Amino acid sequence: MSRFLLLFAAIFALIACVTPASAQTAGNGFSDRVLGDERSPIVIDEYISLTCPHCADFYLNTLPELEKRYVKTGKVRIIMHDYPLDGASLKAAALGRCMPAEMLYPFIRVLYENQAKWATAANPDKVLIQYASLGGLDTDRAQACINDPNIQGAIIADRSAAADQYGVQSTPTFVFNKGVEKMEGSAGIESFAATIDRMMAQVHKK
Repeated sequence: MSRFLLLFAAIFALIACVTPASAQTAGNGFSDRVLGDERSPIVIDEYISLTCPHCADFYLNTLPELEKRYVKTGKVRIIMHDYPLDGASLKAAALGRCMPAEMLYPFIRVLYENQAKWATAANPDKVLIQYASLGGLDTDRAQACINDPNIQGAIIADRSAAADQYGVQSTPTFVFNKGVEKMEGSAGIESFAATIDRMMAQVHKK
């Protein structure tokens, strides 16, 4: 195995050890990325595209602080949904649906950390399958998943449902408590803090 592949294998192993993520079965039978306690009073449904630079910025730079302040303290639960904006992000999302449950979140993080390398590659399929195999998905299975019409169809159906229910049109979009609040685009931790603190104040009034 090359040094490059060994490095990615080590990254997957490290993220899997430190990431406090879990999976829940969605209505389509697939698993969404879930962070936080199911008893949290505020639930944020995040709609992402894996080729979206603003999504990568949130995931890598804002999410860690959001977890520290609000997820680990039991105030917020985050559910991450695929909302692909192009063919490459649809294929990446399809691969995510096939990843072992414990490697789903690490796989997404690796994709965001290396977005510039695969999203604009001449053959993104090859790179995506390589990443998936390092995360524990058999190469043949990864090849089958990436173009599986049933998986892609379910993802597209979820995207349509989000557009119809919450008016999601771009990524990232954050829907708080089934539409009580909505944020769109790149936002820093202070924007989230202002919304969450306002909602928490309402929770305490009840």
